[in-house]
Amino acid sequence: MDLRDRLLVQVSVRDVYDAVALAGHPGSGLVFTGQAGHDAVRMVRRSGYDGPLLADRRRYAGSARVRGTARLSADWIADQVESGATAPLTDSGYIGKGDHEALHAILEQAAQWDGVIAVLPVHARWVAEDRPVLLRTVAGYGTPVALVVEDGPPYRPLPFPLLSAGVPALAALAHGAEWAAVGVREVLRHLYPEPHEASGGWRRGGARSAFVPERLAFVPVERLGAGTCGCSTCHGRPLRELARAEELEVNTHNAKVLHRLHHRLLRATQRERWWRELAAAAALTA
Repeated sequence: MDLRDRLLVQVSVRDVYDAVALAGHPGSGLVFTGQAGHDAVRMVRRSGYDGPLLADRRRYAGSARVRGTARLSADWIADQVESGATAPLTDSGYIGKGDHEALHAILEQAAQWDGVIAVLPVHARWVAEDRPVLLRTVAGYGTPVALVVEDGPPYRPLPFPLLSAGVPALAALAHGAEWAAVGVREVLRHLYPEPHEASGGWRRGGARSAFVPERLAFVPVERLGAGTCGCSTCHGRPLRELARAEELEVNTHNAKVLHRLHHRLLRATQRERWWRELAAAAALTA
């Protein structure tokens, strides 16, 4: 089962009963997040879903996150293989600013398993000032990787798959990433720095945000404007009506409009140029 050019939907294990409805489009797939992610993969496989499925343990997030030097679990890898995951993801810890030891520890351990994707949850500096080192190190090991980028300043996209992302997932695909995953809610679209301070407009947890393609942004539903949406969930209604919708309806809208944008990306003959033009137009409407 090929992950190439896939835009996956990243969900919590508690979303298992709604997940297939969010990833039923061609070119989609699912990432289940949490310690029981492999169990969710197994349930969805048994229900007949034949799209790509991944499980992200997410030990790198939250106030109790572990450092990237922590030992990777062979049992976690085996459980994913047994459950029917498309490819096993490592249960990596966090790679802090300048933490070369953690970066090498994850890649060295991941190299012992064939077909395993090394998850690299990195401080924002790794994709900005230290990106040449990151690119060199990953290339040196030759192990497939997926990045999780901690919140920080905007950065130039890298040609690596992304987990727990928002709009940067599309940017990564446009710049050569094999696949990327968009989180179904805010907490799964970010890797928040710890200790987290509730400032700067960050919205954690289950707050509902709708994707507005003209702005290339997830907008809190209570701040949506008067524009309309023609997706098969909204049926041409004003977007602001999503403020009264249940979370599943908002997430279904998001999945459909993202799929439509993803389809346009795949049809573009020059993806990077297409993305630059799209981002420039969105900046004018912000």
